[in-house]
Amino acid sequence: MTNDASVLDRFAPKISHEPDPPEKRGVTDSDTMEAIVAALVSAVEAQAAPVPVDEVLFSRLLPLALGSDVDDEFVPLLLEQGGFQLSQPALPRDVPIPSTTTVAIIGAGIAGIVNALAAEDAGVTYEIYDRNHEVGGTWLTTTYPGIGVDTPSVYYSLSREVNPDWSNYYPQGAEYQAYLVSLADRYGLREHTRFGTEVEALWWDEDRRQWQIHSVTREGHREVSHARVVITAAGYLNRPRWPDLPGRESFAGVSVHSARWVSALDLTGKRVAIIGAGCTAVQIVDACVDQVDHLTVFQRQPHWVAPRKRLSDDVPDFRRFLGRHLPYYANWHRLKSYWGTADNNYPVILRDPEWAAEHLSISPANDVLLQMCTEYIDRMFGEGTELAKKVTPDFAPYGKRIIRDPGGYYAALTRDHVDVEASEPAAVNAEGIVTQDGRQIDLDVIIYATGYHLDFLSTVDIRGRDGRTLRAEWGDSPRAYRGGTVPGFPNLFITSAPNYSPGHGAGANFSMEVLAHYIVECLQLMAMRGATTMEVTQQAYDDYVAQIDDAMSRTVWCHTPNAHTYYRSGSGRVVVSTPWRLVDVWHQHRAPIEEHFVLDGRQGESGGGSAAG
Repeated sequence: MTNDASVLDRFAPKISHEPDPPEKRGVTDSDTMEAIVAALVSAVEAQAAPVPVDEVLFSRLLPLALGSDVDDEFVPLLLEQGGFQLSQPALPRDVPIPSTTTVAIIGAGIAGIVNALAAEDAGVTYEIYDRNHEVGGTWLTTTYPGIGVDTPSVYYSLSREVNPDWSNYYPQGAEYQAYLVSLADRYGLREHTRFGTEVEALWWDEDRRQWQIHSVTREGHREVSHARVVITAAGYLNRPRWPDLPGRESFAGVSVHSARWVSALDLTGKRVAIIGAGCTAVQIVDACVDQVDHLTVFQRQPHWVAPRKRLSDDVPDFRRFLGRHLPYYANWHRLKSYWGTADNNYPVILRDPEWAAEHLSISPANDVLLQMCTEYIDRMFGEGTELAKKVTPDFAPYGKRIIRDPGGYYAALTRDHVDVEASEPAAVNAEGIVTQDGRQIDLDVIIYATGYHLDFLSTVDIRGRDGRTLRAEWGDSPRAYRGGTVPGFPNLFITSAPNYSPGHGAGANFSMEVLAHYIVECLQLMAMRGATTMEVTQQAYDDYVAQIDDAMSRTVWCHTPNAHTYYRSGSGRVVVSTPWRLVDVWHQHRAPIEEHFVLDGRQGESGGGSAAG
């Protein structure tokens, strides 16, 4: 607040670090506490406006605030991820991005919002296309009971728009959707958005040097518009996956997929089955166990489940008060959350061959998590019990996405009116479900928490140069160079790109912001070179993918073949998560490497712009 380093010199020796959660003071003697409070109050009263963050002082503060040494390579990342400063330009800004560089953003969820704000900052004309009636994407359309994310809410947000007043430590559906709506309100995003418009095809028009955007409105009207650049901001998990169960359509009760929840559905007093044991199923069971008459959980494969560390996920009033009233408090809270869940967690996914040869876990770091989860199983179900055996995985933690217990999932499985079937159903009939051993379970409601198809834009007809399709380029193994770029598809940036999801920590918002920064730097490079198209070379693309695969070969996902996970495509290649530290991904995307691209300055017939046609 003051950039006064003497405050650090005065108080740092008296502050200790304790893990969070649960919340613990780093100051225990009352005199120091009173002195810090007095200094804070004085600084608040004296501060007329926020002062610029001094990077040297910030570097000195980091070890004290985060509780560990912080290498220099992390400092600029942490300044940005803590929301202390906006993403900093890497290339010179002496040449403006021309008005003919029009951008179409496909999707108005969090990724679309991030890219829209980056385009706005750069003075780039943009338009968002979204099939829904409002911003939010998944958070708008997915409304099952208990919906949330395992990423801490204080971090799962935009670094430029740190929310100081979350009510829950983990993002809950309605509250997070309200956050995204507030961003649309604040920045006027709806004025740039075509709602109720689904993009069916993207075709490169070589004559115009632009993308044709083929869309259909909710009313069935088909349109073709154009943009110089396309940013796809649609996720790769959109279409609900229904299991191939004999007789599924014959059930006389209510069938519902978690991704298409019916708001009027009342589970009170019902006999309910839920198929699935992933994050969604866990949240639904936790939310509805007290409502139902009887619940049967069908798990094809158990997940490792981490215990909740707090008694409650409700953010205490003092934190909310400080977030609202104490400058920078929410920023440091966000940064502590990032630091504790990001690259400090990276060793958990790396395989130690000697260790893995004799253990179910893949490394000592991975084993710490395994032991914590195993202890939780034993504590909740009793060591060696039948139920404990049912919920214990036979692969290392992180082999598939680890789950955080919302607080009542394991406890729910021990209830008298809850049964766990350690297999998929054999069949469905009018009355309910037939188990693998031939038992009939009569039901009123079947909930399919069976996930999504792994799409990676496969539902959109994307054609690049010479009519080449992205579907043919990728086949069963989607891949991309930095910024989600692919040879033969100029000016196309894929934000939910293969191998861009942080698999070991932080949240998807990290990669969204990193790519939004990178895309603007690419547009700036085009402006500097007078180019209208930018296309990654085949060599750079192949080399980058090879580097990904080499790094991936040492991770848990390549050494837990018995874990059923959407991280792997049908080819067996790991296509979702990144194998690198997040700080490495961040530095890779500060600016484009010019020699990795073909930059072409020819103008199209229309000279650019976006227009309905």
